Amino acid sequence: MKLARYCLLSLCLLSAPLSGQQTNQRTQNPLVDGKLMYVGKMPENLDGWIVNDLSAWGKYKPTRQIEGVDLVMKAYEPETEVQYKLRRGIPQPKEVPKDRRQKHVMFSIIVDDWVTGHQVWKADIMQQKPKREVSSPPGTEVEIGAGGLSSQQVAQAITRELRRYVDHLSSQKGPQ
Repeated sequence: MKLARYCLLSLCLLSAPLSGQQTNQRTQNPLVDGKLMYVGKMPENLDGWIVNDLSAWGKYKPTRQIEGVDLVMKAYEPETEVQYKLRRGIPQPKEVPKDRRQKHVMFSIIVDDWVTGHQVWKADIMQQKPKREVSSPPGTEVEIGAGGLSSQQVAQAITRELRRYVDHLSSQKGPQ
């Protein structure tokens, strides 16, 4: 009976500090708390422009070494499924008519928490022209129109949207 009480008491004493750590982890966001960001290779030399923009912002220190960073920013091209049809017994790629209503993603920029591997922010770079003065609320996923923009302008748009979201998160977190 005494052994059961001691076991129960020790479990209670051990679980109290652990529950405090778990709530701390839930309130932290790597985009707000992170300092060092790895920027991987990107199409159209966007990585160079993004590194410049992040350095000018000053929130993150961009690096090309992935070890020991807080955040990882990489570009991914969307996977497309190729359909085939037989022509004279030989499989040939099937032509797919363009649907003007469908949005075409050129590539996506994804920011992951390096420790957990979870995605914390994503920007889809679209083939359409940028929309003028359409302000959407900052969020974990954004669409950036890149039609007719230079690589530098696309990188500035990516950094601007990331900054809007980080500033939004920082304002919600409140004073520490």
